This record gives sequence, structure tokens and C-alpha cells, in this order.
Amino acid sequence: MFRKSVFVVCVLGLFVSGVAIASAADLSGKWNCDDGGQYYLRQIGNTLYWYGERSAANPAWSNIFQGNIQGERVNGNWVDVPKGQASSRGVLQLQIKDNGNVLEATHKTGGFGGSRWVRVGYVPGTPDVPVVREDCVGFNPNTAEVKKFGARWKIVDGNHAMFDFENAENEARMALRIIKHYRMNQSCFVGRPDPSFSYLLVAGHAPSGNFGGEDCVQFNPNTIEVKQIGGRWKIVDGSHWVFDFGNKEDEARLAFAIIKKYGFTRSCFVGRPNPSFQYLRK
Repeated sequence: MFRKSVFVVCVLGLFVSGVAIASAADLSGKWNCDDGGQYYLRQIGNTLYWYGERSAANPAWSNIFQGNIQGERVNGNWVDVPKGQASSRGVLQLQIKDNGNVLEATHKTGGFGGSRWVRVGYVPGTPDVPVVREDCVGFNPNTAEVKKFGARWKIVDGNHAMFDFENAENEARMALRIIKHYRMNQSCFVGRPDPSFSYLLVAGHAPSGNFGGEDCVQFNPNTIEVKQIGGRWKIVDGSHWVFDFGNKEDEARLAFAIIKKYGFTRSCFVGRPNPSFQYLRK
């Protein structure tokens, strides 16, 4: 979640035959720069804003920027602000690289120190493989089984209870069949102990194929976006929201990166409208 009063927004606009086309890159987020600072960016239209500082407690400098994005270039102006000790200003021209994960200064004035920005979590040289923090628990689909504990039906692996279905025995048994069909062996979470997003993997890969009778909603991982709607952070695909994260912007953006990484195309359910089990697959 952004903590600063000034945010950065970046949107790429490509022009083909006079028509503006939005880029798939979303520059919003936290970035590190080779000037030792941290920068907070956000995307609005074709305008990019940021707040940058050398350190949060007592920065030697802090600055804001506003620029216009045209294709893979950003042209704008920066100015130091009084939280830091510096008081300069100038022009910055930036080149967008590595699918929107790297920014490089091509022209700068006013003594601006930074020249290269890298999105936090991105490893240069692997532009198509986003780096995300994943929280996964492994299990063995061959030994997983449905058991009743008191009045509650659960899927367990040995002594480890993995999924709770309350009194819905049929849903527990359907979920187990799905797990065994795809051979899912990792249960993963965003935001434990109260996760806002969960998914299952098959040896580090997305489940793929299909299971007869499963209940899935399709979405396009290439067109999804993170948006705030009515005060709630959501992942949306066009006019349809796919996942809701409440006020947890950081978790929404992490889940967005995970979806991109694995190329999930379907969100699937057991027991709608109040599903007891959810999973994603290709």
C-alpha cells in the first residue's frame, strides 16, 4: 500500500493509425533507483507521477515528477520537495524497457542523480517471468483424503488438515476428485493468516486441462487490471471484476503478478454461490 501523499501514475499510449492503444504494462508500484532512493509510481491515463526519496526517516532529498507517456518514452518535469534537504528542479526524459519493469533516463537537467529505475521484485534479464513472493504448502495428492472431524468435513493429508468444508460432504469429495485429477500438490496463499487470494499448483506449474462438470469463469490474463472501485481493490477484466481484495492494495497487486506468472485463465469453484473450494487453472 502506498504511504505517501504524492503518487505516481504511468500509462503507456501507443498510437496506430491515429488511435491510442493502451499498453499491457502497468508502471504503478514501488521502484528502486541507482541513486539509492525508493520511488512510488502510479498510472493514470497517459500521465506518470511519482514520489521519490533517499530514505523515509530523514531523506537527503525527496522529489516529485509528472510526465507524459508517448509510446515507450516519458517526458516530464521533476522538482525537489521540502521533506528532503535539496531544492532543485529540472527536466527528465525516460525510456521504458523490459515490458515496463525498467526505466532509464535518456536526458536530465537540474543535477538529477538517478539514471535507472527497476521495479521492486523484478530481476533484469527475465522480462517475461515476474518475481513474486509466494507462500505455498506442499502435500501429497495420492494420500489426501476426506475425513469428518466432529461435524466438519475436511480434506487432510496425514495429520495435516488442508481444506475445511463444514457440513458439505459432497463438496469435499468433489474437491478431492479435482485435486487428484490435476495432481495438485501445492496450496498457496496471499495474505495469511486471513488470505484474500489462494491458488493450487502442480509441482510449481498451473493446473491445465479440464475436469468434467467443473464450474469455471474464464478471464484473459493479458487484459486484467488492478483497480480501486468504490473504495475496494479489485482485479478486473474489462467491465467484470474477477477478484475482490477489500482495502488490501498490496495483496491485489501480488495476486495480479501471480496470475500473470502462471498464465491462469479460469477461476473455478465448488459449491457456488458460497463456494467451499476455489482454484485457478489454465
